[in-house]
Order: sequence, then structure tokens, then C-alpha cells
Amino acid sequence: MRKRALCLPFLATMLMLSTGRATSGMRIPAGESLTKTLQARLDAFTTSLAVPGVTFSLRRADGTNISLASGLADMEEGSPMMPDAVMLSGSVGKTYAAAVILKLHERGQVDLQARAADYLQDEAWFPRIANAGEITVEMLLNHTAGVPEYVYKKEIWQELRRNPDKTWSVGERLSFIAGDPPPHPAGKGWAYADSHYLILGLIIEKVTGRSYYDVLHEMVLKPCRLDRTRPADRRALTGLVAGYSRLTEDLLLPRKVSGNGAYAFNPQLEWTGGGLVTTVSDLTSWARQLFGGAVLKPATKKRMLTPAPFPTTLAEKAGYGLGTFIGENNGIAYCGHSGFVPGFLTILQYLPRCGSALALQVNSDDLRGQDSLLRLFNDLKQIVLEHESGGRSDAECGRTPWKCRPQTAKE
Repeated sequence: MRKRALCLPFLATMLMLSTGRATSGMRIPAGESLTKTLQARLDAFTTSLAVPGVTFSLRRADGTNISLASGLADMEEGSPMMPDAVMLSGSVGKTYAAAVILKLHERGQVDLQARAADYLQDEAWFPRIANAGEITVEMLLNHTAGVPEYVYKKEIWQELRRNPDKTWSVGERLSFIAGDPPPHPAGKGWAYADSHYLILGLIIEKVTGRSYYDVLHEMVLKPCRLDRTRPADRRALTGLVAGYSRLTEDLLLPRKVSGNGAYAFNPQLEWTGGGLVTTVSDLTSWARQLFGGAVLKPATKKRMLTPAPFPTTLAEKAGYGLGTFIGENNGIAYCGHSGFVPGFLTILQYLPRCGSALALQVNSDDLRGQDSLLRLFNDLKQIVLEHESGGRSDAECGRTPWKCRPQTAKE
């Protein structure tokens, strides 16, 4: 299998590898509403056939929300995309897994500086994983542990073709990289890998004695009232729109990877590396609460938003904190994440300067030769900033780039 296609959840970072400055030049004409201008940009994107459909949410600091949609939820059926459409969010799920680990840390159940091996002593396969003896919990969170990426192994996709309903254990997934050399020594570099977050998920289950999804529901989804965010732990996912993939040859997938609520393979494979279905409205609610200060203690949130001291492969020279992208575009600081799973792409950002969150989802992973999804996102962001605050940069507003404002209103 060619490495260019062996990306799956790892392609969450690839969303950020293309340049993404606002280039549309769209401005809000006098007397025209923000909603109308945002809708026009989304319609232009789907009309160009860049993707079948798109959803977008803007949630302001006061909790008010604008959710929009354009294009088709199912090309064969001709059904329109709706603002509350359910899609897989890919590696945006890492923000939830990181939040759970950090909340367990606040409770004294997880030590971020402890070795992962201390929590996994009864896992006979773990010592065969690269850097197993030196990896700490924090290294797993910020992708500096140096564990190889398991999704690069073609045998996994061959097995999924034979048995698409298979439920995978962590040991089964990581057995494919057992004995493989690390990309760098533990704590001495940065290399994104879903493997890191699978190990974190196992640690969560070891210290709590419960399933990750149960812990996630109790600690995050229920108190944050994220009612439309659910585990992607089976092929039949209620309300999931059709998704379209270009990975038909290399990953042995159909072009239409979801339809009638069923996915081409069991997305339980992603688990704590992603593993959720959601809506853009829930995504922006989550970002406002997580990065706005309603989920973690101030010191913990500061730690989450401190980038690892190594260069990344992310676009806009973004850093990576604990389950979080930390970057800047056109002088505007942001924190968030992006996500990829076959058939779906997601971008989520929180803007500390104004306390607003933006989320974008599309039901396709094929943007070759088309308008950049990150460019679209940055266009929408620029439209919002032009409308809300005159488009001034963080420096012009006199704000510290990485300081998130406290939440000012309940979601």
C-alpha cells in the first residue's frame, strides 16, 4: 500500500498542511447580514462541486449560535444537507480524550509525568512497542512519545475488508507496529500518531475500571450538554449522512462509505483517536466550554494550551499542546483541532480574542484540485471577524496570543 494513502486519522493533521489564508476577498456589503454572507460563501463552495455538502457553525461569546448548511447530504438521493447533519468528526475526538485524561489528572487519578508502563503492567504486548519504557502520559498527549503510527499497516485494511464489523482491542491494533523502530526517542521530537491516543484510552479504562465511552459521557458529554455527540462504536450510526471517499483503491473502500445510516467498516477502529459522530453546533459548544474555561481548571487549561517544544508538520506553523492545535492565521490566534475519517473532514477552532468558536464539516475527503477546505474556513473566519470586530489582529487589539478568555455565558 502506498504511503500517500495510509493516512486515515493521521490526516487530521493533513487538513492543516495546505496554505490557508483568506483569499476570497468577500466582504459584507452594506445592509447585508452576516448570515447571508456566510451562506453565500458556503453555496459558492458546494456549487463549485468541491464537496457534496457542508455544514458550518459560529458560536459567539454570549452563547448565541448560527448554524448553516449547503449542498447535499446524499448525492444519489438528492437530499439537502441540513445545519444539524450528523457526521464523523475524526481526530477532533482527541480533544475529548485529552480532556478526560486532564480531568482525571485534576482528580489525582492520573500523573502526567508517570510512565505509561506503570498503568499498563498487565498488558503483555506493551513492552514490544517502541519507547515503551520511557513514554510518559504527557508525551502521549502531545505526540512526543515516538510510537509508530498503526494505521500505516496495510494488513489492518485487508482485515477490515474481510471483516468490516470487527471490534478491535488496543493490543490487536498496536500488534501491527510491535517491534517497529520509533520515529524519534521518547520526548525528543514530534510525530503525530493515533497510536498515542489508543494507549491513553487504555490508561483511562485502567484507572477508572470503566469503558472510555462511559467515562466520556459522565465527565464530558452529559455535563456539557453535548446531546448530539455520540460514540462511533458500530457501523450502524443513526442519522449519519452519506460520506464520499477517494480512498477506494488503496484502502479497499467504496466511494460512498456511508448510506442509510451505515458506515463501510466499524469506526470503533478510531476509538480515542477520534471515534465520535457529532454536529457543527455541538462542536462549537464543546470548543467554547473546553477552551473558554468551563471544563478544566485554569492551570490545567494553561498546560493544555502550551505547545510541545518541537516543530510540527501542521500548516500555519501551528504548535501542538495536549490534544490541541495552537496557531495563528492573519494575526488571529486560535486553538482547536481538525479531523479526518474516510468520507468526512472537520475543522474546529476557538478564537481566544473574541471568545467565539467556529466549526466546519464536509461529507467528502476528496479535495484534490479543488478549493482548499482550510481556505474556505479562513474565509468564513475573516467574514466573521470583519463583521464582529473590524478585522483587527490580536496584536492590534492588544491581546496576548495564547490567552483564552473565560466563558461569559452558558451554552
